[in-house]
Amino acid sequence: MLTINPQKAFIITTLVMSTLLLSACSDTTAKVDEEKEAVFAIPVTVASIERDSISANFHTTAIVESRAEADIITRVTGIIEQLDVEEGDYVEKGQILAKIDPRRYQLTLDKADAELAGINQELQRLSLMAEKKLVSAQASDKLKYQHQAAVAARKLAELDLQDSQIIAPISGYVSHRYVKPGHFTQGYQKLFHIVDPVNLQAVVYLPEHQLSNVELNQQALLSFSARQNKIYQANVRSISPVIDQRSGTFKVILSINNENQQLKPGMFAQIALTFDTHNNTFTIASNAIVTLDNTSKIYLVRDNKAVEIMVTKGFVEEQITEVVANIVGEINEGDLVVINGQHNLKADALVEVLNNNNNIDSDSEGELSNNETAIVKAH
Repeated sequence: MLTINPQKAFIITTLVMSTLLLSACSDTTAKVDEEKEAVFAIPVTVASIERDSISANFHTTAIVESRAEADIITRVTGIIEQLDVEEGDYVEKGQILAKIDPRRYQLTLDKADAELAGINQELQRLSLMAEKKLVSAQASDKLKYQHQAAVAARKLAELDLQDSQIIAPISGYVSHRYVKPGHFTQGYQKLFHIVDPVNLQAVVYLPEHQLSNVELNQQALLSFSARQNKIYQANVRSISPVIDQRSGTFKVILSINNENQQLKPGMFAQIALTFDTHNNTFTIASNAIVTLDNTSKIYLVRDNKAVEIMVTKGFVEEQITEVVANIVGEINEGDLVVINGQHNLKADALVEVLNNNNNIDSDSEGELSNNETAIVKAH
């Protein structure tokens, strides 16, 4: 029978237990190292919070039109004898645009003059006879009425002769010419179209609930695809006192000063009607805001950490939003706010700001603006 020395058994047991303890310590240390290595970088971009002015705008569209434009028509019939303007020409009010053959109207005027002269002579003779009481009052009155008719007929003949010359009723550019020399025109036929390019307007229709937000001389900003990167100003010139029952809208006319004539009637305008403006307020890029369950938050970068700030949104203008911190003093001008990758962040995550200089100091002159970004990653 095999017998084990108690002293040897104790030594063997001690060695086995020591080995197990060392193995357990080694496993614990390895797990801690693995947890440290599990921290990974989340790339994001940042921009600085700025103090600026921001407005509440109502956006709509409209076609720009001239406030003064006219179709030029003829009141008389005849052959176009002379054309003095072409499309694109600028004309002054009262300028002759064309002439219709005037001979027929001149003869009609001559005839009216002759008839009126004869009646005038007869009136003089009757006046002498009336003094001697040789004619009746009825005959005298009849001749007076004939005289009035002859005067009216002469004025009509004179007016037709004047209308044979086509006169510009307003100053502006000839946008269309509908006739050519030698064409036969009939009464009230359209000959030209003239537009004033300086005084323009845009007609917009706003929903009924915006009625209290609009007032005379209110400012509006206009942009055009044909005039990229340029903004034009307009003002509210008139507000309709009536709400359209079918559409629930009311008409607003915007006045546009176009003295430099960069805009043309018929251009399509994107319009932002300014309702109110907040000055010297905190503004950030709109995509920096994380909204969930009617609450909004942003992430700032402070001391290499992502700081979660609850905010309230204000006015929105283009891609910029006004923000107010729910706790006073939580945000300051120049703070770096995460604008890309913020959905992958959580509060107090360690971050590192990387840019061309490998360092961004939010208090230095090199603060990032809303248009300058840097790479940030969790560390």
